Amino acid sequence: MKNVLISGANGFIGRNLIQRLVSDNIHIYALVLPEEKLSEIFHNSEVTVIKCDLEKDDSKEIPIPENIDVFYHLAWIGVNPESRRSFLEQERNLYVLHNVLNIADIKHVKRIVLPGSTSEYLFSGGLINKDSLPTPKDAYGSVKVAIRYLAQQFAVDKGISFVYAVMSGIYSDQRKDSNVITYTIDSLLKRKKPSLTKLEQLWDYIYIDDAIEALRLVGEKGRNGMIYAIGHGDNWSLSNYVRIIHEKIDPTLPLGIGEMPYSSSIMPSSCIDLTDIKQDTGFVPKVSFEEGISRVIKKMQQECGLSE
Repeated sequence: MKNVLISGANGFIGRNLIQRLVSDNIHIYALVLPEEKLSEIFHNSEVTVIKCDLEKDDSKEIPIPENIDVFYHLAWIGVNPESRRSFLEQERNLYVLHNVLNIADIKHVKRIVLPGSTSEYLFSGGLINKDSLPTPKDAYGSVKVAIRYLAQQFAVDKGISFVYAVMSGIYSDQRKDSNVITYTIDSLLKRKKPSLTKLEQLWDYIYIDDAIEALRLVGEKGRNGMIYAIGHGDNWSLSNYVRIIHEKIDPTLPLGIGEMPYSSSIMPSSCIDLTDIKQDTGFVPKVSFEEGISRVIKKMQQECGLSE
């Protein structure tokens, strides 16, 4: 790869992907919203910032060069929990996709990499791989599925290489989400007992550095038309992740596993099969959950004014 285009470049994944790619002297064309404040990573000779609104701007007028090697489409509207249930908000991503595909066509982009989410497969009942059937639980997952099929068919019709990447839960010391991991760490650092379900769901988490390396590799080496599952491959019960966090912070603190009822009798899961991505790209995750979560805990301790 010599030239890469990234939509949603100022997002969490986008910024980290830029940082990784510029270290390989890959030139980045970063699509960002006009009003966004940009971090230091954008002040680099290998990064060309292009301000535009993919939901509104005419794709023909956006100043993007031709023959981009890989287009990572990371932009997404409505990622918070409330927005994920809104069909009206999620369908806006279809308008964004229209512009993205037009850009890929008129600018002769060689490859599109489209990241997806395990939210598309929460009730598939097995390891997620290229053969898994989508079972989305909300508008967010449903639109993700729709966009994948639309983009893939467009790419086939236009002769553009296309790779889809289903990503498990990404965690980092740079990111806080409203999930069980952040909730547990925050509660224990404040010496409060987290109230939790039995946490029997099988889940997978991947540290940001590994997730970015996987995206780089599928952009460079992934096979056209493939769906790759990206994760660490632990596929543990959520209770195991929580107990590791508990042990690292203070195992003498009370831990409320089993205090809360499940919200549904149907148990979701988010488990990853790494066979294809390992075989095709050589990807092997390097950061264990124990190591990665230690970094997150350390950062949250510092933010709370606590020593290790």
